[in-house]
Amino acid sequence: MPATPRYYQAKTRLLDLVNELPDNTPFPPERELSDVFGMSRTTIRKALDELVLEGRLVRGAGRQGTAVAPRGRIHRIGLDALVQDLAAREQVVVRTIGQDVVNVESVLVRGDEPVGVRSACLRASRFPGFAERYDRTTPLRRFLSDAYEVRFGEVCPWCTTALATPRVAGLLDVRPATPLLSVAWLGHDHRGAPVERSWAVLRGDRARLTMQSPRLSAPARP
Repeated sequence: MPATPRYYQAKTRLLDLVNELPDNTPFPPERELSDVFGMSRTTIRKALDELVLEGRLVRGAGRQGTAVAPRGRIHRIGLDALVQDLAAREQVVVRTIGQDVVNVESVLVRGDEPVGVRSACLRASRFPGFAERYDRTTPLRRFLSDAYEVRFGEVCPWCTTALATPRVAGLLDVRPATPLLSVAWLGHDHRGAPVERSWAVLRGDRARLTMQSPRLSAPARP
């Protein structure tokens, strides 16, 4: 039987400690945890980063060190809502990048909290006048369908992790290099031509990405 990875052992022990502490309790520093558990600081740091990503611990602007995340403040955002641009959003910005790329960026919010950033890149040559025509309130895909008669095809998103850049950190009120959940997709029209290259990053301490399982057809009876 393969041995359990050291960082996972550390994560399990740290999670037990998290569950024993009240919300917003400062968490012991890496050096102290390394001494107590007899593990390297690199191993402890990897386990802590995963717990931050999962929303168990929190690091933020103006906060010294790491603390136990407030419980019960995790917001659910559906994958379909991200792709279709149906999640509640604010601070919608349209900017031109280079000669033929238009970027649409918005901050995803729940209540009064920023929980993520959504960004989409479009070919300006395919959508002439987009920056002037887009009202910044209509969901992007709905606007492209109505204003430019785009018929979207299927999307195959992929998930990974990312570190908050200084700009994204400022939008989400977290520290730069905070681990974030990243979802990216390349949207095509019904003919298979690319339409948008998009991604969204979510704060692990404030958001959960939800996905619907595909329906399985019942096996045919003999």
